[in-house]
Amino acid sequence: MPFFNLKQKLAEEIAISLSHPEITAQSLSQDFSAPPNLAMGHVALPCFKLGKILNKPAGKLAIELAQTFKSPLATASATGPYANFKFKSDHLFETTLSKILIEKEKYGSEKQANPNPIVLEYCSPNIAKPLFFHHIRSTLIGNVLGNIYDFLGYKTERINFVGDWGTQFARLLAAFELWGHQEELSLDDLGRSMKHLLDIYIKFHQEVDTHPEYLEKTSQWLQRLEAQDPSATKLWKLIRDISVANMEKTLSKMHVFFHYTEGESHYIPKMEATLKEIKAKADAKLSEGAYIVELPDIETPALVQKRDGTTLYLTRDIAAAIERFERFHFSKMYYVVSEQQKLHFKQLFAVLKKMGYGFSDSCEHLSFGTVHFGKERMSTREGRVIYLEDVLKEATELALEECTKKNPALVGKEEIAQKVGIGAIIFGELSAHRQRDIEFQWEHVLTFDGETGPYVQYSAVRCQSLLSKAKEAKIDYQSLAKAQGYNFAPEEEALVLELAKFRGVLKTCTQDNEPYHLPRYLIDIAKAFNRFYYQLPVLQATDLIQKQVRLNLVEATYQVLFNGLKLLGIDTPKEM
Repeated sequence: MPFFNLKQKLAEEIAISLSHPEITAQSLSQDFSAPPNLAMGHVALPCFKLGKILNKPAGKLAIELAQTFKSPLATASATGPYANFKFKSDHLFETTLSKILIEKEKYGSEKQANPNPIVLEYCSPNIAKPLFFHHIRSTLIGNVLGNIYDFLGYKTERINFVGDWGTQFARLLAAFELWGHQEELSLDDLGRSMKHLLDIYIKFHQEVDTHPEYLEKTSQWLQRLEAQDPSATKLWKLIRDISVANMEKTLSKMHVFFHYTEGESHYIPKMEATLKEIKAKADAKLSEGAYIVELPDIETPALVQKRDGTTLYLTRDIAAAIERFERFHFSKMYYVVSEQQKLHFKQLFAVLKKMGYGFSDSCEHLSFGTVHFGKERMSTREGRVIYLEDVLKEATELALEECTKKNPALVGKEEIAQKVGIGAIIFGELSAHRQRDIEFQWEHVLTFDGETGPYVQYSAVRCQSLLSKAKEAKIDYQSLAKAQGYNFAPEEEALVLELAKFRGVLKTCTQDNEPYHLPRYLIDIAKAFNRFYYQLPVLQATDLIQKQVRLNLVEATYQVLFNGLKLLGIDTPKEM
């Protein structure tokens, strides 16, 4: 029985023991915390709130609970105003390990009864440019949340809503008219094509301040696109196809996927009807030739149509949200987009609400901080950018150097280095709370020691090595040890406890929509395993039950690390 279920069962037993209508298993579960150290117990219950309900001092109530609580599940003790509960180690081992060894890659998963879909929009770059390093946070946060929701039995619909329309794209087409070469664009040479498009885009923004006529060209191209001019549409489609193919090639290296790659262009045919509905239902008003919607509690009105009659990103987002609800009937829709777009999403949800769409309350902006590569913030327009593809390539090369130093005889080094290098990037990016700004540092993400992806991968490889040696020695480690009455060492007990927490950690990830909890947990598992590994003999254990218990723990540790890394989109190498 995983830790999450054990805590629920414990809460039920405590609620029965205290027998008061205001004290429920649910409220007790929410109050549970971890004791300062394992010797005190596995679960701590602060008795302050309970003491008020029962009209008793918290310290006295903790002592009473310790003296009167009787359960086959756990024992109780008191420390000041806290009641501490310790699960019986043999029971914890057998229930947790049996589940891991039977369920294997499904350990930690759940099933939901007929769940309505959860829509996740993430990555969502502007096309006609390569993916840059700053796209990585939205991409990984959305992808990992999608993986975890799927694993817990929810149905996800994952959307890459690419910017393939609007002013930024019209500027590129204007730049192509000025300096572009048709022969530079080909689906057979994605790298060359993308470089050409980026070069002319940067040149446009370098020169537009001294050439205001370029802005007039931009407006003309946007109007040609919206009027479905054949030559403009043909060039737009070629650039879009090249961009999407190049993007998918890069994302596949990080095991990122989408059910749908859709562009703003998909909603252009709906613009006339959407604008009509906005004007009718949200009371859009004409202001200096443009249409705006005034919104309660938001100082800046929402601009939905420009003076030249063209639409905006917000207008297309409104059309997309309405269409998605009609298509999916989602329970939640999450937009994984940077903090800089906070006002945009406030306006989006408020306009939808003003239009009478109740599903607006089920929409949420999952914002995140900025990733810095060195001290500078990246800017496409100014040409100050770092390609994501280049970062993944360099990570692989640096990992190859590190793997060669550690194990010169390693077979298949190049493939292993790709798993380690790209895994290090993914792990490093997800190891901070999503709201935090982070600064990327090579020397931190690629080290085999410390709180990094390679450290977790190396711990899994160490497990595999022990299991291979046990197999060679014909030691049975796949049958669950009979642990009743076994005297668990502190390192064994700590490792079992961590392994039992896996599903609870995944549920916390979805409750907070915060992937950070998973890499943090995998670090805790790796640390607990390495303390166990260095302090206790495994293959050299003289007692047969002891050897089997420890090999069971090694196999279970590998399985949980493998499952957790897979949810992050990280491969587990067999050797390093």
